[in-house]
Amino acid sequence: MNKKAFVRAFAVALAAISVVGLCACGKGGSKDKTSITIGIPQDIAGLDPHTSNGAGTKEVLFNIYEGLLKPQPDGNLTPAVAESYNISDDGKVYSFVIRDGIKFHDGTDVTAEDVKYSIERNAGKDGSDPLIAAFSAIDEVVADGRNVEVRLKDGNTDFLAYLTVAIVPEHIEDLNTKPVGTGPYMYVSRSPQENVVLKRYDNYWGEKAYIRDITLKIISDPDTVVMNMEGGSIDMFARVTTIQMDQLSKDKFTFYEGTMNLVQAMYLNNQAAPFDNEKVRQALCY
Repeated sequence: MNKKAFVRAFAVALAAISVVGLCACGKGGSKDKTSITIGIPQDIAGLDPHTSNGAGTKEVLFNIYEGLLKPQPDGNLTPAVAESYNISDDGKVYSFVIRDGIKFHDGTDVTAEDVKYSIERNAGKDGSDPLIAAFSAIDEVVADGRNVEVRLKDGNTDFLAYLTVAIVPEHIEDLNTKPVGTGPYMYVSRSPQENVVLKRYDNYWGEKAYIRDITLKIISDPDTVVMNMEGGSIDMFARVTTIQMDQLSKDKFTFYEGTMNLVQAMYLNNQAAPFDNEKVRQALCY
C-alpha cells in the first residue's frame, strides 16, 4: 500500500485522536490497495456509542457514528448530521437543521425524531440516569420537520461540544448487535479479542473514505507487534514504542511521530487513610 493510502486510512480509522505518539506503516503492504489491516492494542468495549466508553473504543466507533457536529483534528467542531446550527443569545436554545438527504447505514433516512431520540436517550428522559451527566441540563428536545431544538434549563454557551454525541436510528433495538450510524465506515463484523471489520459507506454524505475495507486486528501482547508487522499480518500499528521502532526494518516501514492530546491525573481520597494525614499528602508532593 502506498503512503497516501496509509496516511488517509490513518486519518479516518483513528480520527478520534489528533496525533499519536509513534505510528509505524508498511511501505509495501497488501497487493489490494483498497484494504488495510491495522493493529490495535485492545478489544473494544462494545458497539453502542452511548454506553461504550474508553478511548480505544471511541476511536473505532468514531468511524461508524456521527453527532450533530463532529470534532476535527484541530479541535474545532464542524457540522455533520446537522448542516447548520444556531445558539440563542442567552445560551438556552441550540437550534439545528438536519442535513438534507443524509441516511443511516441501513438505508433509512435520518430524521429529526432520530436526533431527538438519541439526545433524550443520553439525557435519561425515560426515567433512567443520564448517560452523559451534562445532559441533565436539558429541559426538552423539540423536533419539527428537519429542525431540532435542544432547550436547556439554564443558559450555557459551552454546551455545544456535548452535541457531538452519536445520532442513532430510533428503530434499532440493540446497537451492540446491530450498530448503525451515519459515519464514513459501516460495521461488518466483530470477533471478540480478534478483530473488528469495517467497510466504506459509499453513500456517505461527505467526502468518501480512501480505503474500502479496514480490519482492526487486536494484538494485546506487545511482544508480538513487531512479529506481526514484519510477517505482514498487519500493515500499520499506532503507538509503537521506541524499542519496537528500533526492531522494525527501516526499509519496510515508515514512522510518524507527534504529540498526543492526553491528560493523565491521579486523585487522592483525602478522607481515607493514609491520605487523611496532611503530612502524608505533603510527603507525596515531594
